[in-house]
Amino acid sequence: MPDTATDYLIAIALTASLTILCVGLHYEALRLISAFHPKRLSGKVNIGAMILLIIVAHCLEAMVFSMGYWLGSDVFGIGELQGMRDHGVIAYIYFSLETFTTQSIGDIFPVGQLRLLASVQPLVGLMLIGWSTSFTFLLMRRDWRVDERDDRY
Repeated sequence: MPDTATDYLIAIALTASLTILCVGLHYEALRLISAFHPKRLSGKVNIGAMILLIIVAHCLEAMVFSMGYWLGSDVFGIGELQGMRDHGVIAYIYFSLETFTTQSIGDIFPVGQLRLLASVQPLVGLMLIGWSTSFTFLLMRRDWRVDERDDRY
């Protein structure tokens, strides 16, 4: 069955909604992480906790996109992911994580209008990872101090 204008509109709306949701989620995650600054812990422990929390935030954002692939495929029927033996939750999360990080091994690929979502997700992932990188730099500059007794970090 050929793609309809409605399929394109659904793909655009789904892609825009997930992008906005992930940007908002990332903003809130970084805001909360920057507020997390226990004075009793060393700067190095704070940096380690921050890195782990940022990784969790990125995984959650990729899971939001995986929900979009499921919605597009199983609910709206605007495309599908091919190459998956199992169309379960883990397969959608796997594809989303590899797309978010631009790894894209190619063992799973989108067809139909899900290609729009799979084309925009790496751009969103790169932007959010870049945002996390600059955020990490700023916090490390603030918290990561050289131990004056011995030149180690």
